[in-house]
Amino acid sequence: MNRTLAPAVEPVETIALPKYELRQLDNGVPVYTINEGEQEVVKIELMFKAGKWFEPKNLISDLTNRMLREGTSKHNAKAIADTFDFYGASINTGAGFETAGAVLYSLTKHVDKLLPLFHEIFTDSVFPQGELDTIITNRKQRLLVDMKKNDYLANRNFVSALFGLEHPYGRLTEPEQFSNINADDLKAYFKKYYHASNLTIMVSGKFDDSLIKSLNQFFGGNDWKGPVAETNIKYAVNSSAQLVQHTEKADSVQSALAIGNISINKKHPDFMKLSVLNTIFGGYFGSRLMSNIREEKGYTYGIYSSFVSYPHHGFIEIGTEVGKDVRETAMKEIEREINLLRTEPVGDEELMIVKNYMSGKILRSVDGPLKFSETLKGLILYNEDATHIQALLKTVRNVTSAELLELANKYLDYSKMYKISVG
Repeated sequence: MNRTLAPAVEPVETIALPKYELRQLDNGVPVYTINEGEQEVVKIELMFKAGKWFEPKNLISDLTNRMLREGTSKHNAKAIADTFDFYGASINTGAGFETAGAVLYSLTKHVDKLLPLFHEIFTDSVFPQGELDTIITNRKQRLLVDMKKNDYLANRNFVSALFGLEHPYGRLTEPEQFSNINADDLKAYFKKYYHASNLTIMVSGKFDDSLIKSLNQFFGGNDWKGPVAETNIKYAVNSSAQLVQHTEKADSVQSALAIGNISINKKHPDFMKLSVLNTIFGGYFGSRLMSNIREEKGYTYGIYSSFVSYPHHGFIEIGTEVGKDVRETAMKEIEREINLLRTEPVGDEELMIVKNYMSGKILRSVDGPLKFSETLKGLILYNEDATHIQALLKTVRNVTSAELLELANKYLDYSKMYKISVG
């Protein structure tokens, strides 16, 4: 091998995906298994239809999920934490807009010792009021700190302008709302949504069939079922009529910007090609926005654009923080870059660089069972399977400059975007 010569760059045409299998527990709970890898590590993720979309009032979903580790009728919060620590394992809880649940990371040899407690958390949580009071105090304090940050305020104002305060995607948390939550609220929400009828399980790593049998033993019973979460819950989008909104903070040396509008989500056939356009525009470190506003102008440390996709809606957001004296100039440069994408075809060299970058990013998203499980989870949310990944790669490799020009004129219109600034 001549190490003075760089290896040839070969285009990624296909991807060898990790194998996965869809099984079912005795009570019908779907279990996706990705049994690959060299390390004796396993990841078990429980996903319930219990996100913000289903909560009767703000904060219920998030606090219910956060309280899962704070005590059962048999173990208090310290005992739960000590048990996972003793076996070198970790449990992470999280609630999103559509789903909520927890992830258990464990050495394969210890997972059987942890499954009884993992099951107990989801079937016997008691939501002690004292622990809830502590969490509420901490969360409220963190919110008060965040609300002093320009970028946090800009994003709050942005999503509420797009969707309205009554929509889950635009709903804002105010400090006084924490006073409206008690343990009984969380218990009722837990009982309604945290059960087998709303559950999907994902297992990835290195394991054998004995783990699936153990999962069936603890999570496969018919006594742990309830009403399926409603699928026809709808919220009206109440977008603001005011496209330009500025919040003055005279003591700030920087201004935070959030610019964009409601757009398509991953269910739309244009979304794959649009992801290529977005990467060129502001989706990676070599993007046009970064090259112009960071590298050439020196207005910011970083600027990005993203087409955010949720199952019910999508939107584009351009975000950055710039010096207060160049706020208007930076916004004009953002408009200029959008207009260039709408009027001039992307050059062959720039397009090839982005295609190679995105191909590598797709490869990284399926590199190993644990990483692939995250990608697969996103596909399940949209009722897709792994063929979507191959289709995305094919789209990235074959999209043309002419198609991107058409998409830019269809989805990027600065005059129709919200321009939110704080500073």
